[in-house]
Amino acid sequence: MERPTLAPMETGFKPAHIIIVGNEKGGCGKTTTTMHLIVALLRLGFSVGCIDLDSRQRSLTRYVENRRQTIAKEGVSMPMPRHAVVNRSPFDSQEEAKLDERDRFAQALSAVYGSCDFVVIDTPGNDTYLSRLAHSFADTIITPINDSFVDLDVLASVDGRTLEIIKPSIYSEIVWEQKMQRAKRDSGSIDWIVMRNRLSNIDAKNKRFMSKVTLELSRRIGFRVAAGFSERVIFRELFLQGLTVLDVMDATSNIKVSISHVAARQEVRDLLKSLNIALINERMHAMRQDEDAGAGASTSSAMGYHDDGSDEGVRDGLALVGAALAEDDAVSQMLDSRKTAVVA
Repeated sequence: MERPTLAPMETGFKPAHIIIVGNEKGGCGKTTTTMHLIVALLRLGFSVGCIDLDSRQRSLTRYVENRRQTIAKEGVSMPMPRHAVVNRSPFDSQEEAKLDERDRFAQALSAVYGSCDFVVIDTPGNDTYLSRLAHSFADTIITPINDSFVDLDVLASVDGRTLEIIKPSIYSEIVWEQKMQRAKRDSGSIDWIVMRNRLSNIDAKNKRFMSKVTLELSRRIGFRVAAGFSERVIFRELFLQGLTVLDVMDATSNIKVSISHVAARQEVRDLLKSLNIALINERMHAMRQDEDAGAGASTSSAMGYHDDGSDEGVRDGLALVGAALAEDDAVSQMLDSRKTAVVA
């Protein structure tokens, strides 16, 4: 399977930066992280596509739907991503199921890959073919983990007495394999970030041990460590309205802002900085300059969603994703038929 390799400078086309939020353990804050990342990028003025690969739980899909309903019922204006959910194949045959799921993933990714600045993909909390396929397309992987040794097991086995690392986990091996595959295909790289979520504000012994072990793991396995979101009730409360702390902090919001909201917003900003993506860094720098110049209002209005769902964008996306997925005749025929339909 080849990754799209068309050179943007030669074609005048710039593919989206793909961010995968992945962890083979539930309850670690993947969907909360994904949605806050999506809205943060939207409010920076980027166009964002998002894909939900957990077709059974559909937490991200419900989050987006709740947001859409809030906009309709409250009559408020909030930026929205272009969203898709990829269902698992109903076929019993493993080979047929893989082919079908590649088809479904190709269609979902093609629709946004050539027309958005970023594509953020939320993956299920277990090992699936769709999840592995998505990881192989990543530019950045974010793995949220709760700040406990129970969750650390998703990265590696650790000796409970000495805190020495025994061996990497299956998930770590999967990510490592995808990084090697990516380097082999196009000499590209995948930036893997482990995000320590639900951090305690108390300097507890467990917190210090976690810092020590994750730092050692980062050197051995090859990821960067980022501070994530603290344990805050507000993150859970906002789900039903499809909101994020960034929406609450908006001048048009009627929700009373607390110190907790302000601190949570800073945590989201810190996460963006930790990604160290040039496009984001440049945009945040420009925002700070606007804020310093007293141009907060104009900056806020520039953070809305700008849609580019044109036929040309879809056609470019099909060409690039097709280069990666059209090994089998069936997938190739599907992509060719969609190209013909778009041109027509």
